[in-house]
Amino acid sequence: MRTRRSENGCVARSVITRREFVRFGAATLAVSPAALMAADAAGGACRTAGERLRIGILSDIHLKVKTNKAKFVRALRAFRDERVDGVLICGDLADNGVVPQLQYVADAWESVFPHSQGVDGSHVERIFICGDHDTGGYAHRVSFFKCGTWLMKHYKCTEAELNALSLSRCCAKEWQRIFGEPWSPIVHKRVKGYDFVLSHFTRKGWNSALGLDAFLKDFKPDPSKPFFYAQHRVLRDTACGPKVWGQDDGSAKKLLSAYPNCCAFFGHSHQTAVREDAIWQGAFTAVQVPSLRYVTHEPEHANKPNGYSAEQGLMLSVYDDRMSVRRLDFVNGRPLAAAWTIPLIGGERPFVHERRRAAAIVPEFPAGAKLAAKVREVERKKGARGKDLELTFPSVTGLHGGVRAYDYLATVTIESGEKSQKNEKRFFSPKCDRSPEADTEDVNVRFSLDDVAGWKSLRVSVRPREIFGGLGAPLEVDV
Repeated sequence: MRTRRSENGCVARSVITRREFVRFGAATLAVSPAALMAADAAGGACRTAGERLRIGILSDIHLKVKTNKAKFVRALRAFRDERVDGVLICGDLADNGVVPQLQYVADAWESVFPHSQGVDGSHVERIFICGDHDTGGYAHRVSFFKCGTWLMKHYKCTEAELNALSLSRCCAKEWQRIFGEPWSPIVHKRVKGYDFVLSHFTRKGWNSALGLDAFLKDFKPDPSKPFFYAQHRVLRDTACGPKVWGQDDGSAKKLLSAYPNCCAFFGHSHQTAVREDAIWQGAFTAVQVPSLRYVTHEPEHANKPNGYSAEQGLMLSVYDDRMSVRRLDFVNGRPLAAAWTIPLIGGERPFVHERRRAAAIVPEFPAGAKLAAKVREVERKKGARGKDLELTFPSVTGLHGGVRAYDYLATVTIESGEKSQKNEKRFFSPKCDRSPEADTEDVNVRFSLDDVAGWKSLRVSVRPREIFGGLGAPLEVDV
């Protein structure tokens, strides 16, 4: 049985047929997430029958100093233990776009994959591209992050010497020296017979993929296989929807739309891989890669979890008939959510956003769950006093059946004399960017009541929500 929203927002239930289950894959339909994630974890280092390619995928690692490479090394070790054939990083390798930071990336790689070899001596391909923090010239734009003074102090150099270290001035030369391979705006690599087309961020083509149109004129990918494309900026109007920040001008999407066997990866927006809309299918397939350094959240939420506590990445496995994208929490080595299974035969495209929105399973609070609400006096700035409505309710993880909530919609209806006022806010759970096992503590959030005068009663409702907007049944309480 599955629950979905109809076009008018009503909830309907329908049975998942065996044919649907086999055709689209269990992960696609989000059936029994706990069992699926356990299977993902068990899949680990063992290469399953028919697996042709395994690629670890990261983005936005933002190495700044030698001492902040722990997350990167931890992710690389996880990939090494999974016997990957290569590691793709979708840009922003360095935090401030200076040569020493790019060297930190190379040193961390060498410490885990010496001479680009895995534990069994097999070659592991380095599939790195530049982002705006690498070649955008951030080092000497003091107005951006006010980093120029800090960098001069850290590297004990003058402004002129700092400018000379800027990758925006010497990327091709230093890339060749540090990584031992040529740099150009478009790079073509082959890994175990699969094509990777890589678009480096450039200042001249900052809002597009410089040189991609010329490259594709002579590019003849095998139509029987997927090929992979990577850039840093968000492919416009694809994964994470039209409102996500950092989108390009749309020209790359137009060019790639001629290739239904293309699977594109991009970073830049730091969106969490927990988002079910972080994969998109239209004329081709596109996937938003989360930042390893920190994830960000949409501004319309009333609370802001600590994005620096997250360590997220992806694992791509390619078979003859399908691809699997696992979403990983490197902190505890657990899946963030069920894997996305992408069919390669039969023309099925299960990740079209309109289709997923219509069939999305809504999250539900566990049986017996309760909502607690309490009015508290609090101290504001400069000693002022105020009142908050504090709400506490259980996190919906999907570990014991059902699906995980992306966030929660809280509604407070305020009765004050003859008038009533409704106030709605969306909240995240405290560990929403970690695996479900790490997100089991209660959600505790607050509404300010400072602007509410003379209220007599409050009716409070909280509903778990999935990313496409479907809402589960509410918990309610009167105050």
